[in-house]
Amino acid sequence: MQSEHPDGVYWITRRDQYDCLTSARRMDIIDLLANVGEKSVREIAALLGAKPSSLYHHIDLLLSVDLIEMAGTRAVNRRQEKLYKTPGAALKYGIALDDPKAFEIYGRIASAQARQSARDFKRGLEADGVVAHGPHKNIWIFRLVGAPDAATMEKINHHIEAIAKLFWNSAGEDNPLVVMSTMMVPVTSEQGKES
Repeated sequence: MQSEHPDGVYWITRRDQYDCLTSARRMDIIDLLANVGEKSVREIAALLGAKPSSLYHHIDLLLSVDLIEMAGTRAVNRRQEKLYKTPGAALKYGIALDDPKAFEIYGRIASAQARQSARDFKRGLEADGVVAHGPHKNIWIFRLVGAPDAATMEKINHHIEAIAKLFWNSAGEDNPLVVMSTMMVPVTSEQGKES
């Protein structure tokens, strides 16, 4: 198993790991564990609004590709519960986006992420604690198209990285969970004609 890097980042580099991440449920499990830390299947199920029995297959797959790991056990009502965690506080994709061998992999990940984002947004609209206005707003939806120059693109990327760090640094906080999904791609002239 790849060990956690000193900066807390675990780099996802293997094809079997990417294949495993094309499941929305497995994305949910990883994202949850990265944020809340060590949890049992029972606790994961409660946080995801799922039945524990529906998660064991996903847990086994995530374990088999080293995207989660055992974190010990604890006694609950005289039974031992296994605890799971992610191998790093932040998990990042480690295959270059411009590597032609990765195009198919990232296409599948993007499709799964887009489907999951739609589900997340629908659930968010109905969630307790949704804040739709003001400085503590926790629900957004927008699609942006622009033509930033190189200096502006550098600023955009800097801000996206800063936002990601804010999310990663909030791990373990006892606040309601929020999810943010981001994709940014260049639009070709062919795509512009389809609109």
